[in-house]
Amino acid sequence: MKIDVAFTSSEVQALSEKVCIVVDVIRSTSTLAIIMSRNPGKVILTPTIQKAVKFASQQSVHPLLCGERNGLPPEGFDHGNSPREYMDLNLKGRTIVFTSSNGTRAVADITIAPHVYLGSFLNASSVVAQALKSARTDGLDIQVVCAGREEKFALDDAFCAGYLVSLLAGRISSDEEFKLGDGGQGALGVYGYYRDPSRLFESCESGRALKEIGLEEDIAFLLQKDICDIVPKLIDSEKSPPEMGDFTLLT
Repeated sequence: MKIDVAFTSSEVQALSEKVCIVVDVIRSTSTLAIIMSRNPGKVILTPTIQKAVKFASQQSVHPLLCGERNGLPPEGFDHGNSPREYMDLNLKGRTIVFTSSNGTRAVADITIAPHVYLGSFLNASSVVAQALKSARTDGLDIQVVCAGREEKFALDDAFCAGYLVSLLAGRISSDEEFKLGDGGQGALGVYGYYRDPSRLFESCESGRALKEIGLEEDIAFLLQKDICDIVPKLIDSEKSPPEMGDFTLLT
C-alpha cells in the first residue's frame, strides 16, 4: 500500500487505484461532516451555484441551498459554509444542496476513484479507519487530496493532510508493508513544523479571509479533533440507495 498526499486535485494520477480523502479543512469538508451528523435525508454536492439553483428550482419540495462563495452564502441561499451554523439545525430528512469555492470542485475532479471520502480534524480518526478498511479490502493505495485555495497550495489543507497521514501510519501494524510518497512526507513535515495550529490557521490565507468576513470563531471549532464519527462518502445513487453519511455529486 502507498500513502500519499496531493496538494491540489490536479496532481492526482491513476485514480482507479486510489482511496481518496478530500480535505478542505477551512471549511467545506469540516462543514459537511457536521451537516451529515444532523441526519439529512439527502446531500447533493455541486461545483457551481447555477447548477445548485437550477436543481432546487426543479424540485417539488424546495431543498436547502447551502455553501459559499468568497466565504459567504450566495444570494438566495439558506445557509452558508460555517460548521457552527449547522450544529443546532434540525436537518432530519431534509435535502441539502451544497456548493463551495474549493471543496466541491476538488470532489468533482476525482469522482472516478473507487472510494471518495471527506476528511477534516472533526472526523479524522473515523475517516482514516474507513480509508484503511477500503484500501485493505480492495487492494488500493490511499491518497489524501487537498482542495487547495483557488487551485493552488493551501497551508491549512496541507497541515490537516499531514495529521491524517500520521494517523494512517500509526494504524498500520509492523508486519504490514506500506510506502509513503513524497507528498505524504511533505505533509508530515508541515504538520510537524507548526506547533501552534491556531496561529497557523489564523495566519494562513484561508484563515485571514475568515477573519475579514467576521467568522474567525470558526477557526477554533475547525481544529477540534474527532467530535463526530461520520464519514461522508461519495456514492452513485443509481447503483445504491444512500445511507447516513452518503452524498452524491451533481455535475
